[in-house]
Amino acid sequence: MAILLIAEHDNSSLKAATLNALGAASKIGGDVHLLIVGCACAAAADAAAKLAGVSKVLLADAAHYADQSPENLAALVVANAAAYGHILAAATTSGKNFMPRVAALLDVAQISEIVAVQSADTFVRPIYAGNVLATVQSADAIKVITVRA
Repeated sequence: MAILLIAEHDNSSLKAATLNALGAASKIGGDVHLLIVGCACAAAADAAAKLAGVSKVLLADAAHYADQSPENLAALVVANAAAYGHILAAATTSGKNFMPRVAALLDVAQISEIVAVQSADTFVRPIYAGNVLATVQSADAIKVITVRA
């Protein structure tokens, strides 16, 4: 199945953390669809279309997405989640705000702040304040993942 990557941007360009998440999505394998959500953010979508590894750019450009509220963003992602096996975002303040909502609405466990991809269902993430790396495996139909930058 395809992978949905939610981009973090400033309406004109993508933030570096999105590129890190793209690297993780590429290691999972499959088509990567990049979702740009905002208001007057066509320039960010144009920049995303030029990235290697992105097979499709999805643009949700509307006034009610201007502040990128976690409620609106989570509702949009969940409405489109059925077509994806993985949903990824950077583990930034924004990603940590809306991704738990996405996981809860989809009734799946979130895999937080991964630092490595071992396979499509196995990931490495820090635990114990980053002192130990744990390998976690998910059997959920849709994997909701944040990627540490």
